[in-house]
Amino acid sequence: MPASRIVSLCPSITETLVAIGGLPRLVGATRYCVRPKKLLRGLSRVGGTKSPDLPRVLALEPDVVFANEEENRKEDIETLCREGIEVDVTFPRRVADVPAAVRQWGRRLGGDSVEAAEALARRIESAHQMLCASPPSRSFSYAYWIWKDPWMTISDDTYVADLLRLAGGTNVFAGESVRYPLVSPSQALTRDVQVHFFPSEPFPFRRQRHEQLTYALFGGQPRRLFVDGDDYCWHGARTLSGLEEMHRIRNMFEGKMVSLI
Repeated sequence: MPASRIVSLCPSITETLVAIGGLPRLVGATRYCVRPKKLLRGLSRVGGTKSPDLPRVLALEPDVVFANEEENRKEDIETLCREGIEVDVTFPRRVADVPAAVRQWGRRLGGDSVEAAEALARRIESAHQMLCASPPSRSFSYAYWIWKDPWMTISDDTYVADLLRLAGGTNVFAGESVRYPLVSPSQALTRDVQVHFFPSEPFPFRRQRHEQLTYALFGGQPRRLFVDGDDYCWHGARTLSGLEEMHRIRNMFEGKMVSLI
């Protein structure tokens, strides 16, 4: 039976649910669910991704709560399940995993959303296949920083690393045993990094605020790229923007575009 009242605890899922026609049934989302911009005004907010207001979620009487295995806490998901709430949990680790998740969300919503989800999933598959079919002519080594104080990066067992592979990226911290290792800038300096990525989330790196700091730590070479973190780590509808961004990064290293930094 199609869900008539839904709550989302993950920003990227919220954006995708709206993209496949779920907005009229969306009764609650986290305070970090900000996309699509302007369309979520007035929506009931149920706390953060790691600290949801579970009594408020229950009060909204959802048919389904959408969650992400990594973004949301296991204990919160289990509490909702004990209260009799159906929870849809997904965890795409690779770009290739995203279409199946999108189709799953469409089936949960039912009705016209099934067809809309199928169309979105096929667009993602097509864009992904196009990148895979034409390997980049140049490769580059990188470090992708997701936090500072302490400094934290990504291993290869992440959606971000899989996306950057499509642009020719080789992660210098690929072999770390944890998905998000704590490392120091000095460690990165010993690994021949050609590009340092500073995304706008989860830590809000900004060129205006952090350019001098990153220059002091890493120097003018290698390149330092300040990027939209949503495009790199949000999965679902945002995957299309991520794949388009990988085209841009490819072009930059093939000399078709010039980096600002």
